[in-house]
Amino acid sequence: MFLAIKEMLHEKLRYSLIIVLIFLVSYLLIILTGLATGLSTLNKSAVNEWHASSIVLNSDSEGRLPQSFLSQDNINRLPKNGTKISQYSMLVKSKGGLKENAQLIAVDPQSFVYKNLKLTSGSKNISKNFGLVSDKLKDDGFKIGDYLTVANSTMKIKITGFTSNATLSALPVIYISSDTIQPLNKGVTNAVLFKDKLKNSKIPNGLKQLNIETFINKLPGYSAQQLTFNFMIGFLYIIILIVISIFLYILTVQKLPNLGVLKAQGVSTQYLILSTLFQSLVMSVVGVIIAITLGEITAMSLPSEVPIVIDTNNVVVTGLGIVFMSLLGALIPIRQIAKIDPYKIIGG
Repeated sequence: MFLAIKEMLHEKLRYSLIIVLIFLVSYLLIILTGLATGLSTLNKSAVNEWHASSIVLNSDSEGRLPQSFLSQDNINRLPKNGTKISQYSMLVKSKGGLKENAQLIAVDPQSFVYKNLKLTSGSKNISKNFGLVSDKLKDDGFKIGDYLTVANSTMKIKITGFTSNATLSALPVIYISSDTIQPLNKGVTNAVLFKDKLKNSKIPNGLKQLNIETFINKLPGYSAQQLTFNFMIGFLYIIILIVISIFLYILTVQKLPNLGVLKAQGVSTQYLILSTLFQSLVMSVVGVIIAITLGEITAMSLPSEVPIVIDTNNVVVTGLGIVFMSLLGALIPIRQIAKIDPYKIIGG
């Protein structure tokens, strides 16, 4: 690969421009992937913390929690090892003037869902008019001991502790008891969660069981949001392919006379092809490393309101994808190299 390195050092400007282009597209890819991951987490982190395998809702709810209402008769016909949950979306405000749109989620303190919640500070207490609150409210200035007034009601919920990964549909979750939520939703149960998937024979008529992955995909706007990001990311991969192909093709055409001379001197076509692939590999790896470094710095510099998560697995997959597309883009100039006739090039 001595020839490839020597050529890149000789033509620093040309190859640097290609590296800059790869870096810019890679950086944009990493940021978009981070935003897609962050928004996904913001929508579903609370559901993941429940550690449930399935959820039973009203069959007419289209998988949407706020649209699901279970009758007491249907609840009684379900297995007793499930966790009933009630949901109520509302604005809450503190005495200090802080306001936040939130999801009130009522669960049984003895349930597996409640036991799986991770306490980050304070105490884990959801007695009547007490609440275990998302860390997001802590970041926004709410403190343990604050009373949250529920809008359009006289209800006040005292913050007893904070829990991590507690957002649902991009809103912070406040875990409360069934007794606390009863005056707000008149004791309605929206769904029942189960650790293990139930047999269909155990699902009463009028109810429908969904696995948790399907339930997440039915969260308002979740699928459309992820699909949009995936299309954008896919187009950026195509752009990398086109950029590498065009630039390497132009460089190859410009150095055809030199390649012809090398072939006439006995340098094999295979060696020239490997040199081109090596150049593409080096440029993509350098561009990706710079993009990852700057992406990490950007994620740390952005305010907490920006939901960006630079996940290691996603970064590795993105980096490998960029390198692969760069090598794929080198196939077009490789065809040109393979067709070089040294005698025609040097005028023989």
